[in-house]
Amino acid sequence: MPDHTIFNERPESQERALKVLEKLGYTRVSRGDAEKKRKSRKTVLFEDELEAFLSKRTYPYGNEQRFFAGGSIATAIRAMHVQNAAGLYAANKEIYEMLCSGKSLQETLPDGTKQSFDIDYIDFEHPQNNTFQVTDEFEVERPNGKFARPDIVILVNGIPLAVIECKKSSVDVMEGVTQNIRNWGNEYIPQLFQYTQLVLAMNPDKVLYGTCGTTADYFVSWHEDKSGKDWQHEWCRKCSPDGQIKEQDRALISLLHPERLLELIRNFIIYDNSIKKIARYKQYFAVKKCMKRILLQDDVGTKNGVVWHTQGSGKTLTMIMLTKIILQESVHKDSPIRNPRFIMVTDRVNLDKQIRDNFINTKMSPHRAKTGKGLIELLQDEGNTIMTSLVNKFEAAIKQDYHNDSTNLFLFIDEGHRTQYGKLNAYMNRVLPKAVKIAFTGTPLLQKAKHGEKTTIESAKDTYAKFGPLIDRYSLEDAIADRVTVPIVYEGRVIPQKVTSEQINAHLKYITVGLTDDERKDLEKKYSRFIAISQTRQRLNMVAFDLHEHFIKYVKPKGFKAMLTCSSRAAAVEMYYLLRKLGGLKPAVVITPNTQKEGDDEENTKETDKIIADFFVKEVDPLYKNNYEIYEDAMTGSFVEEDGEVDLLIVKDKLLTGFDAPIAAVLYVDKQLRDHTLLQAIARVNRVYENKDFGLIVDYMGIFKKLNSALDLYSDEKSGMNGFDSKDIASAISAVTEQKAKLEEYHNMLWRIFDGIDRNEIIANVWQERLREQDIRKDFYAKLASFAKLTDFLYSSHDLFEAVGYNQSEVYRKDYLFFKKLKDSVSLRFNDSVDFSKYEDGIRQLLNTYVGAEDARIIIEPLDILNREKAAEQLMRLGSKEAKAEAIQTRQIEVLESGRYDDPIKYMTFMDRIKE
Repeated sequence: MPDHTIFNERPESQERALKVLEKLGYTRVSRGDAEKKRKSRKTVLFEDELEAFLSKRTYPYGNEQRFFAGGSIATAIRAMHVQNAAGLYAANKEIYEMLCSGKSLQETLPDGTKQSFDIDYIDFEHPQNNTFQVTDEFEVERPNGKFARPDIVILVNGIPLAVIECKKSSVDVMEGVTQNIRNWGNEYIPQLFQYTQLVLAMNPDKVLYGTCGTTADYFVSWHEDKSGKDWQHEWCRKCSPDGQIKEQDRALISLLHPERLLELIRNFIIYDNSIKKIARYKQYFAVKKCMKRILLQDDVGTKNGVVWHTQGSGKTLTMIMLTKIILQESVHKDSPIRNPRFIMVTDRVNLDKQIRDNFINTKMSPHRAKTGKGLIELLQDEGNTIMTSLVNKFEAAIKQDYHNDSTNLFLFIDEGHRTQYGKLNAYMNRVLPKAVKIAFTGTPLLQKAKHGEKTTIESAKDTYAKFGPLIDRYSLEDAIADRVTVPIVYEGRVIPQKVTSEQINAHLKYITVGLTDDERKDLEKKYSRFIAISQTRQRLNMVAFDLHEHFIKYVKPKGFKAMLTCSSRAAAVEMYYLLRKLGGLKPAVVITPNTQKEGDDEENTKETDKIIADFFVKEVDPLYKNNYEIYEDAMTGSFVEEDGEVDLLIVKDKLLTGFDAPIAAVLYVDKQLRDHTLLQAIARVNRVYENKDFGLIVDYMGIFKKLNSALDLYSDEKSGMNGFDSKDIASAISAVTEQKAKLEEYHNMLWRIFDGIDRNEIIANVWQERLREQDIRKDFYAKLASFAKLTDFLYSSHDLFEAVGYNQSEVYRKDYLFFKKLKDSVSLRFNDSVDFSKYEDGIRQLLNTYVGAEDARIIIEPLDILNREKAAEQLMRLGSKEAKAEAIQTRQIEVLESGRYDDPIKYMTFMDRIKE
């Protein structure tokens, strides 16, 4: 008989992992020995191992290397005992800085003088000099005297740097993620996690990783790049305990091979605005490939190139990590890079500020060039290592005849595909002719523009000609599969035009008095355009009302926020006042101030200029003293924060590119968008955020045809993206009505689990017994989770609700309630831990909103035999005893049948008794 225990957590995942790690070079420390090394279960360091490593470290004195004094080593060990009174983040950051930079210690030299030297806790340059150990069932005491016991802990030189939670194959790996997050909480064992740099949760078939402080939604999988597949496979072959290769084997080798572990810790961890982040695999490999290009190790023959990573995949952090590793490389004696300096180039003010802020958040100190002269001054001062600049500042530098021939300047160019980099790129080349140029973009590159059409995005061929061959590529489809971004769902809510031609003609006749025929024709042409018509106040009122209803009912209750893009700044201001008047939300407008133009398509009139000017006089100037930059920072800052007041951001063109607000789940579109601007705009809502399953585009202007047109601009075969497929984009964007088939599919899949059971079956145990086997329950929970998400969306989407129909929607709603109650009962009965809160919180209000919608009038109310007075009153109308008896039976069954959806287990039991 097969041994079922092989599928238990310890032999299936934990023991296998320990064997793989031993073969990778880790020394296994038994649980008993681990406790002896720690001296107390309150502490987590192996001090003897740390002391042994530090005792071998030396510092230079004349022509010799001297060992550190015993007192200095004791000081270094004490420094590692960081108190976390200021919180886990602060303690973890302090320890991380010591791990990477060492600890400054004062030594007494032979001549009697004193001097400070840095002692390293890890030898990153020579991994073989470190002690790598692994132990399991690492019991740590909690504040309440109880214990938590992580499955596996990795230690380097006695310092616990990685924690792993293992699960058997039938258990969702997210349970391990949740367990890790719980364990670093204040009520558990933060004293362990303050040292931890890598946190893993795994079962044999799936592994997710993050770092200390990573939220559950940001734990991701690692996939080895093509260049590393052979390396990974060879190590898997060497380390496999049984000749088979499991996914957890691959992940352990890719993440915890001693050299890779040290590399990730040293170069690919960032502390960004109170959030600790570790590189995703595509960021890691992009940086590695950039370094090969820069060091002329990839046989391309140039140091320049293009990194194409889709919007929302973290390009700015990739730039920061690349900067960090170049600085690290430059300290090597034999490195060709000396005293590197960096310029981050963008073409938008808000992007320039955002990149600057990202670097500031990581404790790098960038200097921002506000003028062409300022750029020259920054470049002339060799002490300025990191700079940011708008691309147009190089034109001003050219006019002052400035150029810099340094070969150690690095230009990182954001969104390098846009055509404004054409002549301005030539200016950059003249100012910095020998600088290394790496362009980053997330928008697919055109194969060619349509004949006769103006476009704001250039071809792949042109982009590569300017910045060099492709370095790395990461598509929308890849990002969604990796849970780095969420898919986009589109819903059309086009508001029909109510203005008649007679009304327009009468108005034109009035306002064109005194104009020449040509002037009159030009004006008539302008007003005949859709955009001009769409700004009528009647239509804006309709859009505002519809948007308000949608946001209040379906967006705000889930804790998300939204953006609205309008066809003009005046329309944005008017929408602001309309929405504010409707109440229940806090809108904010971010537009170019006063009478400046914003975008090439804007045509101002005296009336629109007044609307814009009045807004700034009334809303901005009193609080921000004519300082619009501070106002914009305040509004966007409030919007991106979870507890910020602003929950709806209204824009025209500003913030549609590069603005990063993961909390934004909906983009309302009341503006014509085209080409890459459209693709950039929809990417505002594709960032990952807690409980956010997709980003929603609500279209009031009818842009979906434009979207298809934008996709047509990208050739599958000749895009220049080394196989870039326009389907990558199309697969990331789906019409709302496409969800109808998925809803029906998951509904049917749920019922198929119970094939053979009469759907009117009222005995609870029959339904529960079908779910007795754990694998079947796991399948039921997964399908119900997907059905719950789709049911949630059904009631928040007008298009989907219309497509499904009221009657079928009621079937889905009632069946969801039935399955949800069944899930509650079986998870309790079989002691399963199933977290459905992320679905229930959002769906509860939606379902309640539609309960009883257009209910048929009840002619005879169901009897409630517990309400004697009401029951007696109704029974008096029925006459005979037989009729009364039948009514009691049938009406009570009717009550219980309807109650099946409220509490199926309770009511099934009652109905069984009645039938008996």
